[in-house]
Amino acid sequence: MSERIPLPRTAKGKRPVVFDDPTVDHLVTMVLELSAQLTAVYQRLDTVERLLEDANLVRRDQIETYEPDAGAKAERSRWIELFLDRLFRTIRADRG
Repeated sequence: MSERIPLPRTAKGKRPVVFDDPTVDHLVTMVLELSAQLTAVYQRLDTVERLLEDANLVRRDQIETYEPDAGAKAERSRWIELFLDRLFRTIRADRG
C-alpha cells in the first residue's frame, strides 16, 4: 500500500463565483458537500454491513432495530454538530 501524502485542508485564493447571486453559490456548495459526504458514508456503511453479515456477526435486520445507548447518542450528536459546522462554513466564511 502506498504512503499517504498529506494535503492542505483549506483552499487558497478566492472562492469561485459562478452565479450572480452569492447565495446560490453557497447553496450549490452545500449540496455538493452533502452529496459527497452521503456517497462516501453509503459506500462505507454498505461495506461494513456486508462484512458483518458475511462473518455471521450481525444481520441487517438487527441494524434496523438497534437502539443506541446514551453514550452512542452523545457521540452521534457531536458528529452532527461537526458535520453541520463543515456544511455551513461557506456561509460563515463570507460573513467575516
